[in-house]
Amino acid sequence: MPCVVVVARRRRTCTSRMSSTTPPIPMLMMHNARRAAGALLLGLLYVAAPLPAQTTSASRAVIAARQAFNAAIARRDLDAMRAALTPSYHMLLGRSSQSHGPDAATERWRSTFATDSLYGCVRTPDKVTVNAPWGLADEAGHWRCGYAGVPAGAPPGYATGIYNGKWQRDVGGSWRLNAEIFTTRECVGQSTACVRPDSVPAAAAGLLPAPVAGRSSAAAVRAARDWYNRAIARRDANAIASLFTPDYHAVFGRGAHIEGVEAARADWIEDPSSCIRTADSVTVNDDWGLAHERGHWTCRATVNGAVARPSGRYTAKWKRDVSGRWRVQAELFTTLQCAGAPAGCRPPDPLPER
Repeated sequence: MPCVVVVARRRRTCTSRMSSTTPPIPMLMMHNARRAAGALLLGLLYVAAPLPAQTTSASRAVIAARQAFNAAIARRDLDAMRAALTPSYHMLLGRSSQSHGPDAATERWRSTFATDSLYGCVRTPDKVTVNAPWGLADEAGHWRCGYAGVPAGAPPGYATGIYNGKWQRDVGGSWRLNAEIFTTRECVGQSTACVRPDSVPAAAAGLLPAPVAGRSSAAAVRAARDWYNRAIARRDANAIASLFTPDYHAVFGRGAHIEGVEAARADWIEDPSSCIRTADSVTVNDDWGLAHERGHWTCRATVNGAVARPSGRYTAKWKRDVSGRWRVQAELFTTLQCAGAPAGCRPPDPLPER
C-alpha cells in the first residue's frame, strides 16, 4: 500500500505546478500480527496524492532524495538514512527534543526501531525552493508518524505535523540534509510521542514585553517576531538573546550552526547585521505551547566597505514559556539569493561526496 500524505496546503512559489505521480513508498516490514495491524493502520492514515511537481531538475532531485529517505525509514535502513545527512546535520523533533550530528541521529533511530515495532514516518514536501548555483534548497512539507501503544498492548497511535528541511548538494551531486525542524500539530493514542513537551522557564525579568490578554497565539508569535526585528535594528544583542530558549540552535543561510544562547549573543555582538525576517505563516499547537513559523528574510551586510544583500527562506520553532511569553527554540535559514559585494555573497564551502 502506498504511504503518501495528502498535500494539505498550497503556498506561492517561484516554480509552476505540473501533473506528477508519486512512486509508492515501501510498506513497513511486518514481523508479527500486531505489527501488521499497526502498519495497516499507518497506511490507512495516508491518502495517495501526487507530490508537487517542480520545473527544475534540482527541485525534482530534492523530492527524490526525500522519497528515498522515506523508503529507508520504511525498511529501517540505518545506513541509508545516515548517508542522507551532512556532517553538521541537526534535528529538532515534533515534541522539541534535539540532536546534533549524524551519529546522534542514527542512534536515536536505532533506539526507536528497537523499542517501537510499529514506528514509521512519511514526510511529504509541499514546496521545494532551490538556490542551484550554491547547491542549497529549502523544503517545506507535512509529516505523519505511526507508533506502538504505551504501555504494551495499548492501541497504536499516530502524530501529524509540519516540517522544514535544509538540503545541500555535495560535490558528487547528491542532495543531503543539513537540518530539519518538525512541529507536532496533533497526536492521537497512548504513546510516548504524545507526551507534552517539557516546560520552558520564564525569561529574565525586564527584557521581554508582557503577554497581551486576549491576543491569539499566532498573533503573539507575529508580535514577538516584530519585537525581534526591532531589537536587531537597534543592535541589542541582550534583548535578542532574551528571546531564545536555553537550548536555542540556529542554522544560518550558508550553513553555519550556532548552539546555545551565549554563543548566539556573542555572534550578534560580533556581527550586528541589519536583517528583517517576515512571517508568511504561523501554525500553532496551543495545547503543547508550540508554534512553527515560516517566512522570508533579507539582510544587509558591509564587507570591506562594500554592501551585500543576501535573502532567502526561514523557519522558526517557538515555545511558550511558563510566563506565557513566546520564545524561539530554533531557527533555520536558507540563502536563496545574494546581490552585491562578492565577499559578502560567498557560497557555502564544498560538501564532500558521501
